[in-house]
Amino acid sequence: MADMIERAAENPEAALDFNGRMPDVQRLFGSEEGLLLSLRQRWLTALTARLDDDVHAEQARAELAAREPGLRALLDTAARRSVRVRGLQRDEQHMVDPFGAQTVA
Repeated sequence: MADMIERAAENPEAALDFNGRMPDVQRLFGSEEGLLLSLRQRWLTALTARLDDDVHAEQARAELAAREPGLRALLDTAARRSVRVRGLQRDEQHMVDPFGAQTVA
């Protein structure tokens, strides 16, 4: 998954082109959507860690996107491919709303 995230910083569509690796994706994640949901969980875990450091929500998102450009690009692409991932992106706002008023660290 790490190499896919790294490749996605340059071209997320190409990174999600599995070219014969679908059996590995199915074995490890159950489906392409399972992989996309796993990537989403990785983002949320990292975002939650930043929010736990008393960082304002928008600053946390920006820092994470700068630190993980491939992951962010994959998630943006995944949202176009998967209704479930798109719905989770909308739900993310509900998770971070309580952190919006915090003082920037």
